[in-house]
Formats: sequence, structure tokens, C-alpha cells
Amino acid sequence: MNIRQQHKTSLLKEIGNLPLITFEPAALCEFNSGWLIEYRILNPITGKLERQRIKFQKIRKRQRNDQAARKVGKTYCNAINEKLESGWTPYKNLENSKTFHKLTDVLKAFMNDKELDYKNKILRYDSIRTYRSQLSMLSEWISKENESMQVAKFDKETGQRYLDYVYRTKEVSPRTWNNYLVFLRTLWAWMVENNYCSENVFQKIKPKAKTEKERVIIPEHWSNKIITYFRQNNPVMELICGLVYNSFMRPSEICRTQLKNIHLESNAIYLPGDKTKNSHSRWCLLPPHLSELIRNMHLEKYSDNNYLISTGLKPGKTKVKSWAIDKEWIKMRSAIDLPTEMKLYSYRDTGITDLKKQGYSNLFISTITGHLNSEEIETYTHAPDPKALGFVLEKSKRL
Repeated sequence: MNIRQQHKTSLLKEIGNLPLITFEPAALCEFNSGWLIEYRILNPITGKLERQRIKFQKIRKRQRNDQAARKVGKTYCNAINEKLESGWTPYKNLENSKTFHKLTDVLKAFMNDKELDYKNKILRYDSIRTYRSQLSMLSEWISKENESMQVAKFDKETGQRYLDYVYRTKEVSPRTWNNYLVFLRTLWAWMVENNYCSENVFQKIKPKAKTEKERVIIPEHWSNKIITYFRQNNPVMELICGLVYNSFMRPSEICRTQLKNIHLESNAIYLPGDKTKNSHSRWCLLPPHLSELIRNMHLEKYSDNNYLISTGLKPGKTKVKSWAIDKEWIKMRSAIDLPTEMKLYSYRDTGITDLKKQGYSNLFISTITGHLNSEEIETYTHAPDPKALGFVLEKSKRL
């Protein structure tokens, strides 16, 4: 080590032994817009010296002249500096604030709270799975940025940086990005409610412009191949496809259906709110061929509390997740080389689109599909409205 390096090392040690600068003394500032007393003090949340100002203009006007005002100003500054030197800080009340909690610890507290909601059946499995996934990704990102990051250090700019990371690294669509934003707003709302912070930083971030949701339709020739395969290899999947296409049930809703929900005498399945996606109960109607497929399962052998689809896609006591159905769909896709964009859920989009083609109103379609807003049906526009097309072809006048 040369003399210059030794001197640098010695200087760094000397600086390291100096006490931390926690304030800059108060001074009288004579601005044209008005006199102020100004000082800077360490904000324990941001870790920066931040300016504090006290208006002095009214006090100045009460004095005989500016010279007398300066003397009074000096007295004020001396008093403020004595308080600063004694350790006084305007941030004293923040020392025990929850804003100093480690952010990853707070995320764990949030997850524990939601796990309890799931245990008490306030949240569904799909919701808790989303929470786990989102929190895992956020925690991983925070650990890379600053493992010791406090709640107070996470501001709007940090939140925007995280969402940019998600958009760039995960290559999500604008719609999915907006879903991330909704979750983060929910998380920070919980933090505000539990006094970890005073504002929801994600409310300041605007969602991305909505893009039209892509609807994938299964053409008839592919549907014939799908149903033929299932009839030969896994007959219960024909029923499941029909429940999605004809009865507009989501795969997760099919997995939640118990035998007591099935009313063959009324050709319908009644789904209570705790079994539907939007928590609103509804009737799912069964055309005769689906009722016949269900009768062929001989459900009278099972308890009413059993599930229609359980282990092995047979009726049983165990509630399975929709991935059990997805596995069978993937096998079929591989066997017949079905395009990857066509999923089981596509049968629901196909069913709604077919109703639109037949000229049924949005209100009627929303009633039997469970959409709360008939305007949502407008997104299923894979063909012109038949009634409107008929009018244009037959009754529209030539100028």
C-alpha cells in the first residue's frame, strides 16, 4: 500500500468515526417574497436531511425596523438550534411507527391474514393461490432491490419500477398488468388500514389502456375431433365439455358442483354464490343430452354431498382442482394436434358466440350465462348480428 492509499484509508476511518450529521443549523433567510427561518433535519424515514421552514414575515412587521427584526430572528434561531443540539426532532412521533417495519415482514403478515380468511372460507382457493403467487414475486423483487427495505421507503416511483419489471420480464399483456395493479392496490389498502403507511402509493399509478379480450372459438371440425376422442378415451370429458359449452359453467365451477346442486327434474344445476366466480348464485340449464349423460353416471349410488367430479373425474368426496380436468385436455390436445390457443374454456366463448349468431339478445344471453352486465356480451363479436344483417340485405333502402 503506497502513501496515498494509506492517507485515503486513514481519512475514511476518521470520517467513519465522526458522529452522523442529523441537522443543519437554523438561519434567517431574507427573501423578497417574505422572511423565513430555515433549517434542515434528518428524516428517519427517508434517511435524508429535509428542509423545514418557519414563516417570519409577520414577526418582522411587528418590529420597529429590519435591524430590530434581525435581532429577534437571531434569538429565534438560537432557540431552535439549542433544541436541535439537544436531540429534539419534529419526527419524534415516527420513531415507533410501523412505517419502519421491514416490508417483507409486512407481506408475510398480510399473507397470514389472508390464509386465515381462506381457512374460514372467506376466500376461495383460486384467490389464495393468486395472493401466494403475487406476494412471492414481489418478495423476490424486493430482496434483489434491498432486502432490508422498510415500508416507508416504498414510494410511487418504487412501485412503478416494480410494475415495469413485471411488464418487461414477465411479458404480460396490458390486461394482466392491470390485474397486478389491482392486487397491489388491495395489498397497500390493507397496509393503510393496519397503520403500516398513510397512503396507497399504487392509487397514484394509472392502469394501462384496456385492450379487447381475445376470444378463441373452437371451429366445428375441431370440436368433432375433440368429442370423438373423448367418447373413445374418457367419456366423462364429453359431459364436462357440454357443461362448458351448453350450460356455460367454468371448469372451476364444475369442480365445485355437488350432487345436491343437480336438479335433473328441472334440467338444471343450481350454483350457490360460494361456487360461482362472481359470488352470485345462478341456474345453469341442462339440454336433454347433458341430462342423459348425467343419468348414465348413476348418481343415486352416491351421497348428495359428494362432488360430481372428484378423483379420477368420477363422483366422490374429494373436491379436486380444475387442473385435474386440464390434464385430460392436454392429453387430448397432444393426441389430435389441437392448436394450443384452443382451451376447454374456449367452449364457453364458443357457446356464447353461437347464441349471438342465432340472434339472441345480450340481455337473454347474460341471463343464462351468468354475466352481471349484458354489455359484456358485446365482446363476443365473431360474426355480424343476424337480425341487423338481415335488415341490411333485405330492407335497407338505396339512395
